Amino acid sequence: MSNLFNRERRRFEAFIRQHRPSLLGLARRLCARSSLEPEDLVQETFERAMPEFEHLKDRTDSAAAAWLCTTMTNRFLDYCRRQRTESRGMPHLALVQDLALSPEETQENWELVSTDAFQKAIERLKPHLRDAYRLHAEGKRYNAIAEHFNVPVGTVGSWLTLARRDLKELLLPQVAVAREQGATSS
Repeated sequence: MSNLFNRERRRFEAFIRQHRPSLLGLARRLCARSSLEPEDLVQETFERAMPEFEHLKDRTDSAAAAWLCTTMTNRFLDYCRRQRTESRGMPHLALVQDLALSPEETQENWELVSTDAFQKAIERLKPHLRDAYRLHAEGKRYNAIAEHFNVPVGTVGSWLTLARRDLKELLLPQVAVAREQGATSS
């Protein structure tokens, strides 16, 4: 079993080495006028690729590259939407990723979450997830967070993904209740 895991891990690492240079070039172009770090965008793209690797490894190189580029571009657009949310005075909402299918629905759903509820949800996260999430929310880069905890950068990415997932799970009931109350009052 561990041989299979090691073989798959090596294949994924080779996949990263193969596609990282072109993704980094695209990330630099995308991030040229934003505060997002190209390295962070590439890291998040590979985090998204990890659960899909079983399907990606069977694709041609160009098809896998296209999937990665599309995923990276979508992550960048999500970041831009979050920035727009922050600039509209709702910074706590920008830190949780998409909840619904469309950006409009996402914005609408997260506007139903109060700052107090958001803070309480953060407090309920596991300590290492909460601390990593707060550092990231303060603007710390993945590398700095990894150094702070003395863990690999990939671990930080995983922790942040888990923190966002847990926050969604904790906050979804509030969104549902608020939507229901809005529907009955109209």
